Amino acid sequence: MGQVRGRPTPWWYKVPPVAVSLITLSAVAIALHLTVGVLVVSLGVGLAAGLLAALAHGVAQQAHDARHRPRR
Repeated sequence: MGQVRGRPTPWWYKVPPVAVSLITLSAVAIALHLTVGVLVVSLGVGLAAGLLAALAHGVAQQAHDARHRPRR
C-alpha cells in the first residue's frame, strides 16, 4: 500500500507482521529442542507471543485508521 494524501505509510504496512516472525522463530526453537516437555512449553509460549503480537498489530492499525478516517 502506498501513501494516502502525502502521509507516510505506517510501519505495519512496511514490515512483515511481527506475529509471523515470532511464530517462525518459535517453530525453529521447537525444532531445536528434544524433550516433549520443552516442546509443549515452547509451542505454548510461541503461540501466546504470536497472538499478543497480532493483537498489538491490530490495535495499532485500528488506532491509526481511526485517526486518519476522512471526515464528512
